[in-house]
Amino acid sequence: MRGMRRALALFAVLLAAAASPEELQQLDPFAQATSGYPACPPAHPRLYTNEEAGTAAHARSERGTRCAMEGTCEPGGAYRRDPEINEAVRAAIAADKRFANTAVWITTSRRWVTLEGCVHTSAQREALVKFVGGQPRVERVFDSLVVRR
Repeated sequence: MRGMRRALALFAVLLAAAASPEELQQLDPFAQATSGYPACPPAHPRLYTNEEAGTAAHARSERGTRCAMEGTCEPGGAYRRDPEINEAVRAAIAADKRFANTAVWITTSRRWVTLEGCVHTSAQREALVKFVGGQPRVERVFDSLVVRR
């Protein structure tokens, strides 16, 4: 009987260990635009638990309904073009030699682009934010860049 209990306890422990942790989801497009600053710590995409993703989905659907009613977004919602915008902005930054010595990651959510990573000077930071703000279909830029010398 004792051996049976021990075997059942071991089985329960193994079963619990084999259960995968809650899956995390990435909702917004995320990409590295430049990698010319090796000392810069990497940025990571925002990941959501299933519960957080459900809450975010509710808020996103409300935003989509509101912009559709106001006529300020195209059919398909406020987030529809985010992957295209993210890729276009990534490619534009990567192609601009002024930013070759930076390490920049971008995330796009409803035409709002967040910049993360490292630049060498405040002037380079300002130029990058202005450059991204001037890209087609970018509505707003959030600057989370760090100046590291």
